[in-house]
This record gives sequence, structure tokens and C-alpha cells, in this order.
Amino acid sequence: MKYIVKIIIFCAVFFYAGCSIQEPIKQSTAYLISIKTPQMAFSDTGFINEADTYTNLQIFNAGTLVLKIEIVDDTICLDGTCLAKEDFNKRFFGATYYADLMENIVHQKPLFEGRDYLKTTDGFSQQIRLPYASIDYRVEKGSVYFKEREHGVMIRLRPLP
Repeated sequence: MKYIVKIIIFCAVFFYAGCSIQEPIKQSTAYLISIKTPQMAFSDTGFINEADTYTNLQIFNAGTLVLKIEIVDDTICLDGTCLAKEDFNKRFFGATYYADLMENIVHQKPLFEGRDYLKTTDGFSQQIRLPYASIDYRVEKGSVYFKEREHGVMIRLRPLP
């Protein structure tokens, strides 16, 4: 009987320890992060953590995690609720955009395959007009500004010293 209990305990410890193992973070950058959508509004200190196969964005208020967005493969998880990227876009942005929109914003890449791309002295900007949306997007000196007017979504990332 003691032998069976030891096996059960070993299996339980092994199972739970396996779930806690995560890929090491390659880069972590502190930002002042502002996110405003019709469903939520946050503006506080946060981090963007990057590893080889995932990225997460965390916002803290008084040392407490208040928002966590994880981008892994074809899914984006918002506070533990995971959705396909297109479904996340519809819920978060209020419209169905291309799958990698949020990932491109977080990684400071051009949107919509570089549509209306304008190089500036400190980065680039895009003013994208679509039949269903008007987007202003700027990346300058490590800062990001994204504003989609029709659905009231704004994302701003400003690096902290």
C-alpha cells in the first residue's frame, strides 16, 4: 500500500512540475502601457516578455497583475482565456483584422504588409484607411502608438528608462 501511495505522489509531483516549466524569456522590456477599448481601460507600468515561441504583455498596478496578454502560435490569451488570433481581434479590436495584428503591434512591425508606410527620422508611421476602419499607427524610438477610431481602440507603449 505504501508503494502505491509513493507512486501516486511521485506522479502528481511530476505532472504539476511539468506544467510549471516554461521556455526561458530571452528579452524583457519595461513600458508604460496604455490600452483603451470599449470593454477596458488600463494605463500603468508593464512588461513585454519575449521568448522563442511566445510573447506576453503584462500590466501591473501597485505590484498586482491587472492584465496579461499571451501570444503563442495561432492563439492569443487574455487573462487566461485563449482564442484564435482572428477571434481575439474581433473581441479586442471590434473587427476581424488579419491574424497577426496584435503581434505586429507588440513587436513594433508595420501593419497590413506595410500599407501606407512612411519612414520618419525616428521610425515609421502608417495612416491606414479601410472601408470599416481608420488606423493611425506610429513606431518611433521604441514607442508605439496605435489608434483605431471607429471602434475606439488605443494602444500606447512607451519604454521606461
